[in-house]
Amino acid sequence: MKKKLSVFLLALTMLLSGCGKTIDTTENSEKLQVVTSFYPVYLLAQAVTEGAEKVDLLNMAQPQTGCLHDYELTISDMKLLEGADVLIINGGGMEGFLEQAVERYPQLVIVDTSAGIALLEEEHHHHEGETEEEHAAHSHEHGHEGNPHIWLSPERAAHQAETIAAALGELDKTDAKRFAANAADFHEAAHVLQEKARAIGIPEGEHSVVFHEGFAYFAELFHMENVCGIFADEYQMPSAKELTEAADEAKDHGIRFFLTAEDNGRIYAETLAAEVDEKVVLLDPLTTADEDDLSYLERMANNIKAVETCWKEGK
Repeated sequence: MKKKLSVFLLALTMLLSGCGKTIDTTENSEKLQVVTSFYPVYLLAQAVTEGAEKVDLLNMAQPQTGCLHDYELTISDMKLLEGADVLIINGGGMEGFLEQAVERYPQLVIVDTSAGIALLEEEHHHHEGETEEEHAAHSHEHGHEGNPHIWLSPERAAHQAETIAAALGELDKTDAKRFAANAADFHEAAHVLQEKARAIGIPEGEHSVVFHEGFAYFAELFHMENVCGIFADEYQMPSAKELTEAADEAKDHGIRFFLTAEDNGRIYAETLAAEVDEKVVLLDPLTTADEDDLSYLERMANNIKAVETCWKEGK
C-alpha cells in the first residue's frame, strides 16, 4: 500500500506543479469542490479558504466521528467524493481508507497535508492479553507510520495550512492570493500560540501522561517529557500491566500533568491523577464539532489556557 501511495503522491506533486489540470474558476465557472477527510483537516482548510469566492468546502466523515482509525467509506462518503475535485487528507497513516479512494476515484486530486512533516513516534500500547507478536502484527495491519495527530502541534498545523494553500492555489488561480495570505496569517497566529504556551513557564522536562495519542504533540509544545500513554477506545482497553506501571510512574515522578479528552480515557486519567493527588487537564483533540463553532486557533487557545490553569493552581 505504501509503495502504491508513494507513486500516487509523486504523480500528484507533478500535477500540482503545473503538469495537470487547473480548475476553471473564472466568474461564470462552477466552484472548486473541496472535501476534507475529517474535522481537524476541515478546520485547517476552513482557515485557508476563508473569504474565497470560488470554493465549496465540505467535510467527509461526520463531525462526531473522531479520529479515522479503522474508518471505512460509507455510501454517502462515496457520493461526496464522486463530485469532488480535491480531497484534502491529514496523512501520516491516519486515513486507512485512502487506497480504496484512490482506486475508486483515480482522477481525484488528493492533497496530503503531512508531506514534509516529521511525525513523533507512535506510543506502543497493547490490547489486553496481546502478545508481542500479536501487537506487531496488529500495528502492521493498520499501517502505522508514526503518530499522525499532527494538527495538535500549532507549528505542524501551520505547515499543513501552507500545504493546503499551495495545492488549492494551483487549482484555483482566482483565489490563490487569498489562500496564501490566509495561510500566512494562520502561521503567524500559530506562532503566537506557541509563544503563549512557552510563556506559562513550565520547566522543560516536566513529566506528563497522555490519554489520547494526539496529546503527545501537545506535551511537546510545553517541552514536557511524556512518561507514557494510556489509551482506551471501543476496540481496546489498557491492560492491567499498563495501568500498574503508569501508577508507579506517577508516584515515582510526582507527575502533575494528566492530559486527557472527554472520552473513554478520562476515567483512567482521573484514577491515576488521584494516585498523586492531582487533577486531570481536560483537553480538546479538535476531532469533533463544538457547539460554539470555534476556529482551530480558538480551540487550541482554550487548550493552552487549560494547561496554564493547571500549572498555576498547583504552584
